[in-house]
Amino acid sequence: MFGRRQRSFGVAAIVAGCALAAGCGDDDAGSAERFCGEIDVNKAVLTNPALVYADDIEPLLDLYREIADLAPLAIEDEWRQLLTTYETASTVVPGDIESEQTALAAAYQSESAAVAVADWLRANCSVDIGPLTTIVPRDDPPANGQPDPSTPEPTTDESTP
Repeated sequence: MFGRRQRSFGVAAIVAGCALAAGCGDDDAGSAERFCGEIDVNKAVLTNPALVYADDIEPLLDLYREIADLAPLAIEDEWRQLLTTYETASTVVPGDIESEQTALAAAYQSESAAVAVADWLRANCSVDIGPLTTIVPRDDPPANGQPDPSTPEPTTDESTP
């Protein structure tokens, strides 16, 4: 047992699945070029963290903190919101409903930040962090601008006057 410092891997995984994305960065804070480069280099760790033991969580948080210091103003708040969500998840005590609910609420609240970061990365860094899983389904328009063929066309009842 890890005692009081024990972390919940399940909640951390939920949070990671709900919200993972970044913005781009240069030599100083707020550099898009350097930020983008760090995201690209660390994409695998950021999108699929190997959280097996409680000791695996802090290095991931440190990486998020380092990248936060590089975040351009356009996406900094959203990146820091994701960092706060992961920090909250790292405090979960397994079996403690209150701490689990706090982490889930943080994950839910950070969904729009995760979407914004993912969109920003795609548009400004040409970095695609893969599919973004959210708790609340998103109504994204198809990438090609065409209607989704799986969505039924609205029908009209011509028999009514």
